[in-house]
Amino acid sequence: MIDIVFQLLIFFLVTAQMAQVTRSDLDLPKEKGEESKEVEQAGLTINVLADGSVEVNGSVVSLEALDGFVDEAIERAGGVDRLKPLIRADRSADAAQLNAVFNRLSGRGLTAIRLATERNG
Repeated sequence: MIDIVFQLLIFFLVTAQMAQVTRSDLDLPKEKGEESKEVEQAGLTINVLADGSVEVNGSVVSLEALDGFVDEAIERAGGVDRLKPLIRADRSADAAQLNAVFNRLSGRGLTAIRLATERNG
């Protein structure tokens, strides 16, 4: 029984560390945002960095490669209507690149696309 507890402890420590590694340090836009009491998990998190590059799972990808990640996430979620991707865009990122990412996602049939912001005040 103690072995199982230690294995679970190690598992949670490793996954918590991996969650911090995959989260890029971005200067998010400051907006009040939507007040929601329930926390929804993003099946796919896309970072748009200040230099305009797109990052998924900690690695920089092209817009064409992003399509593959989106298709895979849709399949894992069980359909287009069940996936709610989260876009984290740096405040100083080029708006044209952000629009290109939104267009790629909506071209795949996704309608519930969320944009991460920092709360004001």
